[in-house]
Amino acid sequence: MKIAAHVGLAVLLALFNAPLQGEQVAHLYQGHALVPNQSLIAQRQGVREALQQVLVKLTGNSKIAKSPALETLLLSSDDLVVAQGYTISDSLHATQQPGIGLEVNFSRTALDKLLRENALPVLPSNRPSLLIWTIKDDPITGRQFVNAIRAPDITKQIDLKLQQRGIPLVMPEYDLEDRITLTPTAAWRMDASAIAEASQRYQSDIWVLLRFYTTSSGQVRGSWLYQASGQRKLGDGRAPSVEQFINKSLDRIVDEIAPFYAYVPQKERHRLSLNVAGINSFSGYRGVLEQISRLELVENLQVTRVEGTDLALSVSIGGDIRRFYQSLLRSGYFRPATISQAFERDTLDLSWVAP
Repeated sequence: MKIAAHVGLAVLLALFNAPLQGEQVAHLYQGHALVPNQSLIAQRQGVREALQQVLVKLTGNSKIAKSPALETLLLSSDDLVVAQGYTISDSLHATQQPGIGLEVNFSRTALDKLLRENALPVLPSNRPSLLIWTIKDDPITGRQFVNAIRAPDITKQIDLKLQQRGIPLVMPEYDLEDRITLTPTAAWRMDASAIAEASQRYQSDIWVLLRFYTTSSGQVRGSWLYQASGQRKLGDGRAPSVEQFINKSLDRIVDEIAPFYAYVPQKERHRLSLNVAGINSFSGYRGVLEQISRLELVENLQVTRVEGTDLALSVSIGGDIRRFYQSLLRSGYFRPATISQAFERDTLDLSWVAP
C-alpha cells in the first residue's frame, strides 16, 4: 500500500525526528571468559579478559589491548560492567574441556566514548562475511579439504576464533560443484583464479584459502591467500599445534582486512543529505530508518521530506562519508541510484531494496 506524501510525512516526523542511535549488536559488547572458580580474584581477571575480547571485536585489532591508551582502562574494567553472570560454558578453545563461564556485558555508551576520545578504530556491526577454504597435507591421506566430517576439531576452532573476532563465517559445502571448480591440487598451489571462481556461489565479501601441514618434528607450517576489497595478499606462519596455527593465522588475516571496513570516530559531526528512492509502503519507510540508524557512524537522523516513493533525510555521522556509503551498500538494503555519488556535496542518492 502506498502512502500519501503529506500523511506519510506527518506520521514519520512524529515517530522519527527525534535523534536515533544505532541499534546495539549485543554480542559485540559482550565478553566471555573461562574462570577456575567464582572467587573475587578470578572474577576480576575474567572481567579484564572479557573486556579485552570486546575491544578486539569492536576495533578489529587483536593487539588493541596493548595500546597505551587502554592500560588504565583495563585496570579499572569493573567500572564498565553493566551485567555479568556465571554459566557452565563450552571452552573458548576446541581442545579444552568445558568449565565455569563468566558472561560480561559492558556499557556501550562508555566504550564508544572511549574509542572516540582515543581516536581508536571502530569496525561497524554491519560486517563483511568471510569464506574460508581450508586444506591440509597429511602423510597418509594426502591433500584434502578440511570439513566438519573429516576434521571437526579444526572446523570448530575456526568457528570459535571468528566468533571471538565478531566476523561472520561462511564454510564451503565441498560438494560436487566445489570439487569441480576447485580441486585440491589447485587449492594447494593457491590458484587465485580457481579460488575466486569457486567462491562466487557463496557471495561472501572476503575469501580465504588456508593451507597447512605438520612436519616430522610436530611443528605446523602453512600459508594463506585472501581477497578483500578487491585486493589479494599472501601470508605464512608456523606454530606448535594446529589450534595455535589457526588462531595466529586468522588473527593476522582479520587484523589486515579490518582497516578496509573500519573507521575512526570523529569528535566533530559530519552532516549530509541522504535521498532514498523506491519505498512503496509504510513498512519500507520504517525499514529505511531502522537500517540507517543501526549503523554506528550515525549520530542523528531526521526526516526532511517525503514525496511519493522518495524519502529525504538529514544525517549526522561521526566518520567518513564514503565509509558510511559503503556500510549502507554492504547491508544489502540499498543500492546506488546514480552512476557516481556526489561525495563532495555531502549528498548521497540511493534506492531501497525491499527485503
